Amino acid sequence: MPFGNTHNQLKMNFTAEQEYPDLSEHNNHMAKVLTLEMYANLRDKQTSSGFTVDDVIQTGVDNPGKRPVFRMSFIMTVGCVAGDEETYEVFKDLLDPIIEDRHGGYKPTDKHKTDLNPDNLQRCGWKRVIEASTL
Repeated sequence: MPFGNTHNQLKMNFTAEQEYPDLSEHNNHMAKVLTLEMYANLRDKQTSSGFTVDDVIQTGVDNPGKRPVFRMSFIMTVGCVAGDEETYEVFKDLLDPIIEDRHGGYKPTDKHKTDLNPDNLQRCGWKRVIEASTL
């Protein structure tokens, strides 16, 4: 197992309220979405490689992000990571709303549109580079 899960087993000695991080001063998408109720529902789950919800949110807990000052805006970070492909399914209750929020409404049912035809590029200098490289 790539990730040791002893931390997940030990934390179960405490309540979700005791383990839930204080995100009141955080400015990232994870802190915006994660609730105590959601944390309580996800805290005993893990992927087959041992990745837990605490692993998912740790970067957002450690790096709270910056709050906008006056009229200056800061880029809001995501505040979480996926440890493996299975993370997206096991922790979808947390990750789907984060992805939707970060990507302007992109839902789990949406599909990326792929067009690999360079003739369809618009306002892009790369098309000229591609054409020149084929000479």
